[in-house]
Amino acid sequence: MAWTCVALTSPPLTDYVTYLGGSSTDNVSGIAVDSSGSEYVAGTTDSPDFPVTSTTLGAPSASANCAFVTKFNPAGTGIVFSICVANYQGVAFGMDSGGNLYLTVNLETNGSSSYYVLKLDPTGQNILYTTPVGATPESMAVDAAGDVYLTGSAVAGFTTTAGAYQPQLSPGGSCAEDNAPAGPCADAFALKLSPSGALVWAIYLGGSGTDDGHAIAVDSSGSPWVVGSTASSNFPITPGAFDSTFGGVINIGPAAYGDGFAAKFDPSGGKLLYSTYLGGSALDAVYAVAIDADNSAYVTGQTSSSDFPTTPGALQTLSGSAFVTKFTSSGDVVYSTFLSGTGTQGTAIAVNADGEAAVNAPAASSVAQATPCTGSPAITVLSADGSAVAGSSSVTGNYLAVDANGGLYSAGTTLTLAFLSTPNAYQIFYGGGSSDGSAGKVDFSQPAAPALSAVVNAASFAGGYEFPYTGALAPGELVAIFGNGFGSNPSVNFSGTPAPILYASNCQINAVVPFSLAPGTPTETGPFSTSSTAVTVVSDSQTIGPMQLPVVAAVPGIFTLTGTGTGQAAVINQDGAINSASNPAPPGSIIAVYMTGTGQLSPAIADGSYGPSMAPFPTPVQSITSSLGSVVFAGQAPTLIAGVTQVNVQIPANAQAGASVPITIEAGGYSSVGQVFVAVQ
Repeated sequence: MAWTCVALTSPPLTDYVTYLGGSSTDNVSGIAVDSSGSEYVAGTTDSPDFPVTSTTLGAPSASANCAFVTKFNPAGTGIVFSICVANYQGVAFGMDSGGNLYLTVNLETNGSSSYYVLKLDPTGQNILYTTPVGATPESMAVDAAGDVYLTGSAVAGFTTTAGAYQPQLSPGGSCAEDNAPAGPCADAFALKLSPSGALVWAIYLGGSGTDDGHAIAVDSSGSPWVVGSTASSNFPITPGAFDSTFGGVINIGPAAYGDGFAAKFDPSGGKLLYSTYLGGSALDAVYAVAIDADNSAYVTGQTSSSDFPTTPGALQTLSGSAFVTKFTSSGDVVYSTFLSGTGTQGTAIAVNADGEAAVNAPAASSVAQATPCTGSPAITVLSADGSAVAGSSSVTGNYLAVDANGGLYSAGTTLTLAFLSTPNAYQIFYGGGSSDGSAGKVDFSQPAAPALSAVVNAASFAGGYEFPYTGALAPGELVAIFGNGFGSNPSVNFSGTPAPILYASNCQINAVVPFSLAPGTPTETGPFSTSSTAVTVVSDSQTIGPMQLPVVAAVPGIFTLTGTGTGQAAVINQDGAINSASNPAPPGSIIAVYMTGTGQLSPAIADGSYGPSMAPFPTPVQSITSSLGSVVFAGQAPTLIAGVTQVNVQIPANAQAGASVPITIEAGGYSSVGQVFVAVQ
């Protein structure tokens, strides 16, 4: 099913996005989807409160790792089952057509790692086999029959099989890693296990430098594609390869980096059918591979090479960071394209029945611009010929999968504390600790339902008072509400209290948080405050939301002249001129800084009213301080909407001079965020 039914100016339907985690560290290492549309997410947790439905194979603990598998219902509103296998770390995950589950796991003992493949029954209650892996696996593929394919890196001593394409570690290399003595460089490896867990075949793959297999996929004939990175100038390349020239080695510390590679083997692992470098003169790596119904292979990764090989007519041929290359089953290149600007990488790829490839990297801004309705794209869908963007989504994930109906599923590890989950999802709040898992589904064949996606400070455009942002709100804060389907005359409510609306469109509403909301104390987990509010938008008698957000005493943000939350602050100098590089404030003078989110006022002021034109002015209950100088006045800005605060700051006599002197304002210990500056003479 195609993913091109929705116009690119409209976002696709996000069926659900949910957190998955507890109060400590939760990391995701794999995804699968069954025929009913149930999403499975696997990984590692050391959260004692990680959600499990059975402890048959172990219970989550703060003192030990537990490799988990969680199955969601098709709506993403609940879990069918969730189990963990005690003492293991999840490395990779797969599922066969019978619903059997496969985990590649790591068991750490006295600082050393041992790797295994575990096969579990479809309920996750019984381990059907445990097979050791004498190498360091990174990726797993499982075919319909339950054959398991692995790739990663291997050193001397890895057990290969008779008739293997490369039975021995490639000679000639000398590598030192992690301050260990120099020794032979590791090669990539690939192996196949039978449905009973027996070794079918195992091979090395590499040259004299360091080689590493990052991902593996198998086509309908049983031929595996292995992709990864190589620092070997003599890596095995087949005649007629797309890129037969090694781009060179770049040494960073003790490690050496070179090109990406893509290689295809016959079903026996005894013959290399196709192999090519993928790279240019800088650092390159291939991180993911997917196979379509025609046995074409799609690969993605990251490149720093301006001369990375692309094809005429592809989406982006001049420069980029992420890339996508499509091969036919025989190794011919259909297209090769850059995908994004600097600093991004493709680490997951999934392909639908029409050959459209979804990649977890955005297209370059010159190719596909974000709009207020679509948000910042995190997933890009390429057309079947690689010449155009067929769709995009702001849903993120380290892993992607598709179902037979065109649904795209994502899973990953997230540090995001707010604006990730959807209403009615299984877990709407970040669980706590250093990371949580996440899971989501997007349907590109359907237009987005009305939805709330973010509520941010209207001055700083930040979601909350610190990074990672909590989404916290403060009484009287001017906020920008983003989403879709707001209509032409929406209303906004905070826990049932109507909010003054300053601006409204189908995708954005500017409003003022009611002063009556009671702030709470920040917490480490859950909604991140002892008080929260349910934000809803009502349009055409339809309620959109709620989005549950914490409420704290202050979320200060300084208005800027750019209206972006960064850059030159909205400041009036003492002489009445607007502060700028051409009108800097002299030392000793007083500047007026305009901001919002300083919290409740005394005396109270009515929601939607305007500040008085002369003293006395309502003043913040919270104490106000500035990083730039002493605060000589802080109060409701005269004649402006209630919630806009004016803070008068005296520039010290010895103040730093310059056109971009940083300034922050604190309200009750909560600091403004963003790179905001003023000009000082």
